[in-house]
Amino acid sequence: MRRTITTLMFLAVGGLAFAAHAADHSRGTSNWQYYAAGQNSYRISDDDEDQAPASAGSKSVVAQAVGQVQQANQEQNALYVADNSAVGSGIAPTGFLEGVGGCGCNNSCGCGSGGCRSDCWDDCSCNAFRFEYLGWFTRARNVPPLVTTSPVGTARTDAGVLGLPTTTTLYGNDPVGTNLRNGGRITYSHLFADGVTWGTFRFWGIEDGSETFAINSTNNPVIARPFFNTALGIQDSFLVAFPGVTAPGSITVLSKNDLIGADAWLSRNWYSDGNSSLDILAGYQFTRLDDSVVINSVSTSIDPGSVLPIGSSLNVVDSFRTRNEFHGGSLGVIGRAYRGVVTLEALGKLGVGNMHESVITNGTTTVTLPGGTPTTSAGGLLIPAVNNGSFDRNRMAIVPELNVNLIYNVNQSWRILGGYSFIYWSNVVLAGNQINTAVPVPAANAVVTPVKIQRTDFWVQGMSFGAEYRW
Repeated sequence: MRRTITTLMFLAVGGLAFAAHAADHSRGTSNWQYYAAGQNSYRISDDDEDQAPASAGSKSVVAQAVGQVQQANQEQNALYVADNSAVGSGIAPTGFLEGVGGCGCNNSCGCGSGGCRSDCWDDCSCNAFRFEYLGWFTRARNVPPLVTTSPVGTARTDAGVLGLPTTTTLYGNDPVGTNLRNGGRITYSHLFADGVTWGTFRFWGIEDGSETFAINSTNNPVIARPFFNTALGIQDSFLVAFPGVTAPGSITVLSKNDLIGADAWLSRNWYSDGNSSLDILAGYQFTRLDDSVVINSVSTSIDPGSVLPIGSSLNVVDSFRTRNEFHGGSLGVIGRAYRGVVTLEALGKLGVGNMHESVITNGTTTVTLPGGTPTTSAGGLLIPAVNNGSFDRNRMAIVPELNVNLIYNVNQSWRILGGYSFIYWSNVVLAGNQINTAVPVPAANAVVTPVKIQRTDFWVQGMSFGAEYRW
């Protein structure tokens, strides 16, 4: 996922550089600036600022800025007009965030006076590239008690066993993954030749939500992995470290979560009154959510009565991984309200489609005898050998999304923005929910419970800050 964030950064920088180059190229080398209003037109340049206005009724080299079709050689980004006959003669803003009648622009995409409705009151750009930093939180993930301890002197049969007053849970039974996660989102939009249809592509990702728990017998002489022994019908524990039985011993638990998404849509204006606008959109969206919990315990036998010779090393690993891939269609709206140089933008859309869910379980046990080579066999503590494998299914999922941004228009090309985002998935599988602590030990005395996929929901929310370049 860190590679994903780095890629987003490179794409953002490259996209902004390309946008600036394209904008400069499209404007050419001319240094003329045009101003027009009412029946009077002006042309001002660095070397001719005293040129008289065109006489009333004469054909000006510059089209009228209000209600007229812009000429091919007219500067597209003219922001101001001067009307010699207006009260309080001088320079006045037109068309840019002021809600004047008609678009007053005719850009190369076909956006013309009266026909450029979507985002008309904002500007007459054909392209927009937006990069945002994301500071998001995700829903906490749950895991059962995985690591326990007891005071020194606790009976061997009671050490680390859940439900006893002497047992303390060191890891598990608490939410996992509640920390802030950094990320990025890039958005590219293009206005098609009809002047009213926008096409938008968006890609986003957040950094790995990793959490590592590690403990050893140096400071905790008693370390155990609890489980419910279905063969005996009682709470039980696997001793990783216990005085006179195993030493040294250690347990590491790695919890990890990855999330990326992409979508694309077409949008057209449905309503616009100069101070606000509402676009409707339809498109496609994709999400990939990976989650994992890996428990790794290592212990060394020092018990003369053990089935393993003294000095033998025992490494038990239980790996639970899940993968969720969503593919679906989306419908939504984009609303904007314009107040001077400030724009309030809200996007709401609903995705409906298929969530392909996979649960991958793998348990292994590695024994290394003194002076011997490691021998690995299938099956761990919580994952019997028969449950090793991948289990897949498809389920319908609903994915609503809300984005709200407050945008400050620095000029007609650049904007800065900050906002809030929320995305929800109605059906996913997470690794912690797949951990079944009810296992038979020894397995020969009971039937192993097959893997049963457990579903839940998931969400992300948080703030975003970024910039946008339009040309």
